[in-house]
Amino acid sequence: MVSLAEQIIPRRKMLLLLSENVLFAMVIMVGTSAPPLSSRSFLLFEPSLDLLRGFATSVAIAVFCQAALSYNDLYDWKVAQNRADLANRLVHSYGYSLVMLGILASVAGGLFYLPGINDINGETWKLILLVGVGFAFVFVLRHGFHWFFYKWRFGERVIVLGSSPESLLLSRMLRENPMAGFEVCGIVEEFGQQPLATKEEDAPVLGTLEGLHQTCRDEGISRVIVSLKERRGKFPVEALLRCRMDGVIVEEREAMYERLTGKLAVESMRPSYLIYGRGFAKDPLTLALKRVLDILASSIGLALSLPICVVTALLIKLTSRGPIFFVQERVGEDGEPFKLIKFRTMQRDAEADSGPVWAQKNDARVTPIGRFLRVTRIDEIPQFLNILAGKMSFVGPRPERPHFVEQLEAQIPFYPLRHTVKPGLTGWAQVSHPYGASIEDAQEKLRYELYYIKNMGLLFDLNIMLRTIAVILRGSGAR
Repeated sequence: MVSLAEQIIPRRKMLLLLSENVLFAMVIMVGTSAPPLSSRSFLLFEPSLDLLRGFATSVAIAVFCQAALSYNDLYDWKVAQNRADLANRLVHSYGYSLVMLGILASVAGGLFYLPGINDINGETWKLILLVGVGFAFVFVLRHGFHWFFYKWRFGERVIVLGSSPESLLLSRMLRENPMAGFEVCGIVEEFGQQPLATKEEDAPVLGTLEGLHQTCRDEGISRVIVSLKERRGKFPVEALLRCRMDGVIVEEREAMYERLTGKLAVESMRPSYLIYGRGFAKDPLTLALKRVLDILASSIGLALSLPICVVTALLIKLTSRGPIFFVQERVGEDGEPFKLIKFRTMQRDAEADSGPVWAQKNDARVTPIGRFLRVTRIDEIPQFLNILAGKMSFVGPRPERPHFVEQLEAQIPFYPLRHTVKPGLTGWAQVSHPYGASIEDAQEKLRYELYYIKNMGLLFDLNIMLRTIAVILRGSGAR
């Protein structure tokens, strides 16, 4: 079974997170508790309540520094592997962390305590200096971390079995995602198929299915990924069983694809993977807690956003003709239609002539104030009412219009499965994939939506909520 934790925080990324947290915390703790920055005599390793408070503060500051790193995509391997850009992003992260720490210190400065500093507000320069030193050490740690794993090949060794195009694609994905903790050693081709058209940078071909068991022993393989082009009557049961008896893990391509990408391979997935695979559990307790979370989050959201809603309503009324709210029919759980409510961002009767159409980039139908509401997601606030009414959840697949649902169900396999849960204000597809307005984009989003439904849970919901905040702050994905 694919572990949700392995996709959200792969093992190697978890190790990096813990290493950097310890690094930041130790730099701040030692730096403020020992000469020359300590303003009073203090034994760093003296057991006391002050020491515990100082350690807790240091860890909290480290978390804020890591949040700044995450905001700058430095925990995204595809971005972080660009060493030429690493220093620039670290400098930006340093600035963001100082802003966040400054805001926190002004709001709740009394909660901060560092053993070697008498007045944290009066000696702020020491903390600024130490946080900067921490980011400098992170620069060194990142280079050492990546060198270590590349030099010593410290990863789970896997091979891909199959001569299908998906086999080659999967091997490339494994090589391009080293933070997942897998090292692809090669591809084993199947009988009766054309040889793979590999490139120099691809994983090597390690022979054919006949020598699979010996290849696994010789190469120290711990996992075989099955991606056969032809299974009917040709599934290598005996060869895979011998590997399995040696302790080698055997799994399907779809499971590894799911682990690496956080989505399901809809276009090549067999119904049996959904039927026999684990996941898609709807535990009554989990659903009940999810509903409680929806009510609490939407109630708090409505209360906090009330002043914004009043100002927004006035701006809409003063800048364009038409109603303040936009009500539209959407498809909900089990295919039941409901009325979704938003602040109006388009001109009145925007689809009177064209009929239902996808929203486009720089859409001429959007009003000037509407464009701002969309970028900031303020137009979505009234959907808290849909959540309170039980028609939506805070997290889930975004609800689509009946006109487009009919088109998409006819063209995309498994599309109706997204209606087996309540639609959401935000979702895994929204934080993982850019805004899309086409059949192709709908299929790509479905891959993420089915992954969410398969792994639905409170921790996953909280993770999506936190990522949604980052998406809103960046102003990305809106039209």
